[in-house]
Order: sequence, then C-alpha cells, then structure tokens
Amino acid sequence: MLEYLFFNQSVADKFIDYLKAKNLSWSIHKDPMLDSIVVKTPEDIDDDLWDEIDDFHESLGAEDQKLLEDGLEDTEAETNTAGIYIQLANGNQTVAQINPDIMNRMLDVISMDEFNEFVETIVSSVENPDDSPICKMT
Repeated sequence: MLEYLFFNQSVADKFIDYLKAKNLSWSIHKDPMLDSIVVKTPEDIDDDLWDEIDDFHESLGAEDQKLLEDGLEDTEAETNTAGIYIQLANGNQTVAQINPDIMNRMLDVISMDEFNEFVETIVSSVENPDDSPICKMT
C-alpha cells in the first residue's frame, strides 16, 4: 500500500476525491500519535498514474501545511507540553503526557537514558504485575 499523510481532513478529502475520479480504491487511517490522516492506495498501479498521484499530493502539501500552522496559531500561544512515547508489549504505542516543569526538573538530575529505563520499568511492571515483596529474605 502507498501511504499519503495529511494533517487536515479537508485536504485529505480533496485527495480522496481525486482518487475517486481516477477510479482507485483507497482506505483511510487516523494516526493518533501524529494526529494525522493517512490515505492508503494499492501499489499495483501504472507508473504514470503513480507519478500523477504523487504530484497531486505534493500540490496539496502547501495548503495542508498552512492549515496546520493556522491551527497551531489559534491554540494558546504559550502552551507547553511534554510527553513520552511508550511501546507496549503488544506492539501498540501510546503517549504519556507529562507536566513539562516536572519533566525538566527530573532531567536536571538524571539522564534521558536513566529516565527511559525508569519508564520502561514501570511499563513492564504494569504489563506484568508481580505482587511479591520487594525485600526478600535469602
């Protein structure tokens, strides 16, 4: 499958209309990690048509970018966010939002590698609970 990325539904809809006019099948997927729209088409199409589709996708890029930037300007100007991507054992990913002030304070005293190890330990413990005592007699 060929994948085409968009950040605005209106621009993705123009692309889908183009695909419909070319009698091509397509599917749509919303990517929550990137807050984006992915339009997929089959790979088994004529090279010339493939080039046309790529050119049309590129022509929509400036409009998509402008709408994305306008949307970002409409949000609060001083919004600070921090988050970490977490890979789960089943292959899914999620984002944990963290207060940026707390994140900065933690990274003042530990390295990013240490922080990642800490998070991985928590994720593993949540996915694989262990109710045995922390301190064990040997």
